[in-house]
Amino acid sequence: MKKAAFILTAFVLLTQFFSCRKNPKCWGDDKHKGIIKTSLGGICFPKDNNAETFVILDQDTYQKTFDSTCIAQLPNIDFNTETLLGMYVTGQCNVKFIREVTSISNENKYHYKVTVKQCGLCKSMAFSYNWVTVPKLPNGWTVTFEVKDK
Repeated sequence: MKKAAFILTAFVLLTQFFSCRKNPKCWGDDKHKGIIKTSLGGICFPKDNNAETFVILDQDTYQKTFDSTCIAQLPNIDFNTETLLGMYVTGQCNVKFIREVTSISNENKYHYKVTVKQCGLCKSMAFSYNWVTVPKLPNGWTVTFEVKDK
């Protein structure tokens, strides 16, 4: 009887630890690091669903990137002082995204890295375009993108 109780207790504890929302690895909110000004979650999907990275420098490109049915929902961005970056990233079960943009002045570039923290054993897929605004990309600079699983 004690052996059965022990096995049942171990099973319940393991189930709780590996379930999507109970795992300590998934506690907390998404994080933003580096030169990110704002994160724009929940804006519309881009027209080109094959594109995985985005560098949007002006209002015209911003509006052309998204379907006309959602243009009214787009947040205002001052493209005189900001650039919009996006990177499509997927994960499974409960996912947290750590977004970090760094300015590497000796290489004339911004580097956008998204670290994906996944936990739980469920098979549901999660995704994000990870839209963030950063200080205006200087002329002649580029953006590199990186996805890292944690």
